[in-house]
Amino acid sequence: MLFVSKKVTHADFLAFIAAVEVKLLDIPMISFVAVPFECPSKDYPIVFFTSPRSAKFFLDRCQLDEQVEIATIGKSTSAYVEKRGYTVSFTGVKSGVPALVSEEFKVFVAGREVLFPQSNYSHRSMQERLVEHQITDLIVYKTALTPSKIIDQPKILVFTSPTNFEAFIQKNTINKDQHIIAWGKTTEAFIAKHNYHVNHTLQYSSFEELKVVLEQNYYTES
Repeated sequence: MLFVSKKVTHADFLAFIAAVEVKLLDIPMISFVAVPFECPSKDYPIVFFTSPRSAKFFLDRCQLDEQVEIATIGKSTSAYVEKRGYTVSFTGVKSGVPALVSEEFKVFVAGREVLFPQSNYSHRSMQERLVEHQITDLIVYKTALTPSKIIDQPKILVFTSPTNFEAFIQKNTINKDQHIIAWGKTTEAFIAKHNYHVNHTLQYSSFEELKVVLEQNYYTES
């Protein structure tokens, strides 16, 4: 049995799960709520989206001028922004390793100002290597914890964010026989802070990578 803390819609991953005959529990432990905010009164040279959600909540209310360069944490966020009709100038390659992306992003920024539409729970990993006058944070949505009790005891637990893990442990226990997969270094660090061992950490934070980890370590297609 496999637990993933988000709804899975990735067709190839779902096909793999069916092929290895594993029961999938894809249950988010968080929800997202829009909050009131004012669209910026000026055009920033760069806007950085931390997730498809940050892009959605911002772009649903605000327009970006053509001269604004858009940067994102990774492929899925860039894909969403491009579906909305915008061009992305910077995409983090290893979105599961924020320290690496932030270093690459600093080079891309080259001293310019950046607007960061984000959640109230943002870990602000991308801001760490910039100086204060370059950074404008804008809260565009709220992450709410929605913990639920899991009756089953899945062998593998995949946590896709620190908040999903935080919500999960409010109503569930994790025993030594269960294996934990973290959706990137930020989630890994948060889980470790709570004294749990992470067995595998995704560097690219994608279902393609998760499939490889599961194939190599747990499941083999017949």
